[in-house]
Amino acid sequence: MNDARADSLAAHSHLAAHGWIPRNAEAFRHLPPPDAALWLGDRDPIPPDPAPVPRDWELGELSAAAAAAVDARWLDAADPAQRSELLAGLPLAGDDAAAPFAWAHRALLRQGLRLRVRPAPGGEELCLSVHRRPGNAVEAPLLVLDLEPGAHCVVLETHDAADTALPTGHVQNLQVHVMAGEHASLRHLRVALPGAQDQLAHHVHVRLQAGAAYEQALLAGGSSYHLQRTVLDLDHPQAQARMGSVLLAADACIDHQVRVHHGARDTTSGIDVLALGSGSAKLVANAHTTIAPGSDDANVRQRLTGVPTRGQPRLVLRPHLEIHHDQVQAAHGATWGALPEDALFHARQRGIAEADAKAMISQGMGAAVFARALSDADAVEASGLATRLADAIAAHLAGADTEHDHG
Repeated sequence: MNDARADSLAAHSHLAAHGWIPRNAEAFRHLPPPDAALWLGDRDPIPPDPAPVPRDWELGELSAAAAAAVDARWLDAADPAQRSELLAGLPLAGDDAAAPFAWAHRALLRQGLRLRVRPAPGGEELCLSVHRRPGNAVEAPLLVLDLEPGAHCVVLETHDAADTALPTGHVQNLQVHVMAGEHASLRHLRVALPGAQDQLAHHVHVRLQAGAAYEQALLAGGSSYHLQRTVLDLDHPQAQARMGSVLLAADACIDHQVRVHHGARDTTSGIDVLALGSGSAKLVANAHTTIAPGSDDANVRQRLTGVPTRGQPRLVLRPHLEIHHDQVQAAHGATWGALPEDALFHARQRGIAEADAKAMISQGMGAAVFARALSDADAVEASGLATRLADAIAAHLAGADTEHDHG
């Protein structure tokens, strides 16, 4: 029996013995995920001699500097040596609320892309883009970003519904692992705009060494089920992480979860979320930050904002701080309400149509979220994320204008 098949059978056995995420699990109680059967599909565990899996992670063209500093490996999970290389250094499933997703991922894992980034000459920041093209109706992709000490990188990671030709949508249980060495930095720009019938669960796990920095800007659209969960481990001095997320859902759902653990001195984290919902949408924004004993001068900020754009969406904003140390700075807050009337009024006074004014204001709010998360705002323009944001908000508001008002 090969390692892949053994792992798959062990994962199936674990899920059968321990069950799926219970409906009363605190992290998932507002939007319980579909049962394990959906994420495992109808396929049997990996057969003894599986067919080769084609590449379904696309890596954008690299500059000369990036080509010299980046090792890209597409690894076959059915090959014992490649599977070992693919999973090297990654944490086990653990026992947290989302652990069943990790077990289901291990059961279905077929292939992954592993990127190792070395420091570029002169400390240049390298730019990479990776695009995920769905390969199966039910899949478990894996992306590993391994930054060596002193490496600096921008990664644009995209997932678009336009690449899915399946009439009933697809099911994707994605795992992304980021490991940043001392004083390395990653600016992670993520776009996940699924089709209405797609069911997605994206898990990003970030581990930072001393002095390392991680920044994430997320643009996510709603679907039949859409989970975006990021775990940030700041267990070394002067590690810092910031996240800015713009969530858009019209008669669909998004569950956005961020969990941060401060386990060392002089660590910093910031979470900023803008959720725009319309019709019967369900959006949940969970931010949970723990400050462990001994984390002197930890600095924590949480800011969650929900805006209904039409109808009666359900917007749940849950900032939470768990503080076990007294020498820290921490603040959190949540606001819920319509687009600012004063801004709409001034726009109308200048002859701007109301629909255009709503789009401009929403785009400005989204751009501000990204600007607070990213130390280099130019990355939003240079990567095309600003254009994607504008297009996604315009599409969201256009859809909202055609919905029936449920009020």
